[in-house]
Amino acid sequence: MLRKVTAGLIMMFGLGLIAIPVWGLDFKPGLYEITSKVEMPGMPAGAIPAQTITQCMTEQDPVPSKNAGGEECKVTDMKQSGNSMTWKMKCDQQEDMISEGKMTYNGDSFSGTITTMMGPKAGNMTIVTRISGKRIGDCK
Repeated sequence: MLRKVTAGLIMMFGLGLIAIPVWGLDFKPGLYEITSKVEMPGMPAGAIPAQTITQCMTEQDPVPSKNAGGEECKVTDMKQSGNSMTWKMKCDQQEDMISEGKMTYNGDSFSGTITTMMGPKAGNMTIVTRISGKRIGDCK
């Protein structure tokens, strides 16, 4: 069960979340190398290796937009303040999972944190995913 949840979180947060218009963000479109690192309570540091992907990110889609395979997720309460975006997301899987995220852009890089609260079937865990990305070139 824990491996399934961890794999789902890496897919959801490492490979993406949502599409956000880039109104006023300090963001340079292009090919990005995106790394995500999941931290779970009770797991030793480094137990879950970081995941790295590359993806073309555009002005219309500055956050990777692939959703977790088979998960029904709904993004709510999306806000922009300066170079940062915040959002809340609820996913229905074996039970509800609620996440809050913040991404901050700095020209050709970004970083962010997603905090996910799991219910009783998953041990009432809080999981933190740290995401960073850097532009490595133009989209192909």
